[in-house]
Amino acid sequence: MSGAPAAQDLEENQTKSMRYTKIIGTLGPSSSDYETQKKLVEAGLNIARLNFSHGDHDMHLRNIESIRRIAKETGKSIAILQDLQGPKIRVGKLLGDQMTLTSGEVYELRFGTEQTDKNIIPIDYRGLIHDVSEGQRVMMDDGLLILQVQKVKSAGVDVKVLEGGLLKNRKGVNFPDSKLSLPAMTDKDSKDLLFGIANNVDYVALSFVQDPSDIRQIKAMIKALGSDVPVVAKIEKLPAIDKIDEIAELADGLMVARGDLGVEANVERVPILQRKIIDAAVKKGKPVIIATQMLESMITNSRASLAEIADVANGVLDGADCLMLSGEVASGKYPIKCVERMASIIEKVEAWTFKHNPRYSYLENPKTQDWEVNESVAISACEAAHAIDAKAIVCLTLTGSVAKSISKWRPQCPIFAISPRRDVANRLSLVWGVYGIPNPSFYNTDSLVQDLPQALKDLKVVDSDDVVVITAGIPINQMKPTNMVKINRIP
Repeated sequence: MSGAPAAQDLEENQTKSMRYTKIIGTLGPSSSDYETQKKLVEAGLNIARLNFSHGDHDMHLRNIESIRRIAKETGKSIAILQDLQGPKIRVGKLLGDQMTLTSGEVYELRFGTEQTDKNIIPIDYRGLIHDVSEGQRVMMDDGLLILQVQKVKSAGVDVKVLEGGLLKNRKGVNFPDSKLSLPAMTDKDSKDLLFGIANNVDYVALSFVQDPSDIRQIKAMIKALGSDVPVVAKIEKLPAIDKIDEIAELADGLMVARGDLGVEANVERVPILQRKIIDAAVKKGKPVIIATQMLESMITNSRASLAEIADVANGVLDGADCLMLSGEVASGKYPIKCVERMASIIEKVEAWTFKHNPRYSYLENPKTQDWEVNESVAISACEAAHAIDAKAIVCLTLTGSVAKSISKWRPQCPIFAISPRRDVANRLSLVWGVYGIPNPSFYNTDSLVQDLPQALKDLKVVDSDDVVVITAGIPINQMKPTNMVKINRIP
């Protein structure tokens, strides 16, 4: 069909063994060139993460242009996730660029950018004396250094070192016991957001979310900029856990940011908090990402540890939509091997899970009276696909919402979402089991439906005599919401 999805839209290596859980990789020094990025995509990368805590706009623009070029050349829909830095508190420049914190010693924390007294540690946090109290903990360098507030003074805070060590310039500082009066969006974040929207990123991740109002604020800014880019809430502060259901309702996705969350809470609590965040996302039908240290040892080693393999596997079993690689891809020695290994683990675990009941068959007491039409269509499509052992569910969709609804029920076959909007196809890269295919002839109903079987065969999704389930809003050219489920046997 003219403008129909062609075979290159999903390369053969992607359809040999369809993977449902998606992989996010952070671009950095080890993955900043076109050739490496293309190999990452071929290895199974679905989403490229741009970490705005590092690099400048020129660097990020080069990565955006490179990923868009690779997507066009391979025919794959690859999402770009802009991760804003957020109000990260850091140590200033130290005398000699480092200092040793001795257990039992007392130092003063004070707002500043540069150290002038060896007993005073500068940090870039103006509200320090107003937001902390005696007895509260202060963590530095991802929790490796632990201090305790002894006294709040007019210009600074005295802290006693509980667990000492070497402190270097610009290391992060966390206040796990304090509710900080920091804005969700800094001036830098606002400038970075404007850059991201101008360059058509597919998702924006908001760091250090504490309250539902943080999501409302960034969404208002995005709307004012004339965009509808979805927002992923990074859950890395304990106050966010207390309001996780409200945050999940407002955000377009959640990220379990285990690094800072592990500093904020006792690390033993992180697996339980991860489960709670995933449950909130599942309940609201929102995609959820598990991030940080998934294959950490592969930053320097070519093989993952058994514990890391189990961690990836448990992420799949817990129901995550995406698993994220950070330093492994950004600065590690083996970025491509990391993606290959994660893809292999995911595929093996999914092959095992699909021998068991699909999610929709064991959800407790679904309240069907509360469902909207597209939810009813979604569950009907899943049940039909399961009953007839369909090879795929094909969604003809303008916005991608029905594909997300179907994904929520975890059917046992891949979901192909055909949309006239490339941004919708890209955004669906974050959603479990969904592969977006842009199709400019979407509104040519006769051509689209008539030529769809051959297009699916060209994609190597189906063979002759296979059965697929199709959902659409009929008539398509009138942009109707999804209202139809159809079963097709491929000729």
